[in-house]
Amino acid sequence: MSINTTKPLRGRPKTLDRDHVLDVAKDAYWKEGIGNVSLNEICRRCDISKPGLYREFLNEDGLMKAVILKYQEQVINPVLQIVNMEMPVRETLENLVSFATSVSDNQETPKGCLLIKMRESRMHLGEATRTQIDFIQEQALTTYRKWVETLKAKGKFSADMSSEFVATYIDAQLSNASSQIARGEDPQTVKKILLVAFSVLG
Repeated sequence: MSINTTKPLRGRPKTLDRDHVLDVAKDAYWKEGIGNVSLNEICRRCDISKPGLYREFLNEDGLMKAVILKYQEQVINPVLQIVNMEMPVRETLENLVSFATSVSDNQETPKGCLLIKMRESRMHLGEATRTQIDFIQEQALTTYRKWVETLKAKGKFSADMSSEFVATYIDAQLSNASSQIARGEDPQTVKKILLVAFSVLG
């Protein structure tokens, strides 16, 4: 005779699918804008209760931070990896341009960059999300700075500009291109403008 010593679990079983909630929230924020999607609407689309969402993410700020962390992993990190590859200056810049101006034929796919959209909607963000976004931006700027410094050390960067200026310039141009794409401007036109903007770097 065996005795079952397993204690019964307390509370309600966890049924919330974290990845599904993050995907729904990410698409909603990306397509419709941070200030246009309520937490109640996200709960409705995910068919979950608000208390259930709070148990997983603590609050709306926690949800938004989790969304941008997932976006960083899926989109931002691969972009920064382009910069870290050992390629000629022009090829690296052209790859950044192609990435920034690529638009899916699928009408349901959001346009532009979620990170840029969230940076432009700081008033709707909580402290944790703002801090994470600032951290991601600083990571990007650091990556661009180190890229320029490495090229200069090898004599492969001829533009007479400081690494700090170039990093800020690249970030500003990519941000502007993303905003243009999000507004529905012609991707090919945006691409040409961005290529011209980057031509001063090499």
